[in-house]
Amino acid sequence: MKEPIRLLLADDHEVTRAGFAAMLADCPEFSIVGQAVDGRQALELCQRLNPDIAILDIRMPQLNGLATARLLREQQPSIKVLLFTMYDSPDHLEAAVNAGAVGYLLKDASRQEVIDGLRQVAAGQCALNGMVSAQLLRRVVQRNQGGAPGSALTPREHQVLGLIAAGLTNREIGEELGIATGTAKAHVERVIGKLGVADRTQAAVQGIALGLVAPLEHKA
Repeated sequence: MKEPIRLLLADDHEVTRAGFAAMLADCPEFSIVGQAVDGRQALELCQRLNPDIAILDIRMPQLNGLATARLLREQQPSIKVLLFTMYDSPDHLEAAVNAGAVGYLLKDASRQEVIDGLRQVAAGQCALNGMVSAQLLRRVVQRNQGGAPGSALTPREHQVLGLIAAGLTNREIGEELGIATGTAKAHVERVIGKLGVADRTQAAVQGIALGLVAPLEHKA
């Protein structure tokens, strides 16, 4: 039997944590291995438990979710971060992406949306709220004075960005496009540089948030 996806849940409201746990109670593919009431406790538990996904509220005492996400990216980059929040704001989504989060779901999301989002994040994909992503896309277009976001990317780099968002490694990208692994790596590095992000995970999230690639749908 496949090992369950190990989750750590951090939220300062006990009712929210209890509701989230109840929502996943009949989903054996997930296991909540720890619960934290603030960001500092979340970091401590992540160091001890090493979950697959850390689910963080943005507004928490001691250390907020964005700061916690940044520290996790530095200290335990293998842990994927999903922000579960009430803030339907492009400001918060942009900050989340910059902090290294690969998921951004609202607390009024349906149960199925949450489950699908967790599955996507666990599979190395991105899970972003569509409405907030659209708001961020409009902002970026305005910021660029009407220019299309990612217009500096070549057609090949757009292909590479799509494959990054699909979770492919440099070797797999090379095989998919019929190019050498080293060439694929060079394309990936150029994409990361042109998008102004720190790594391929942020490139994937940014690409989806800006409408450069479509979010992948979960396949059961």
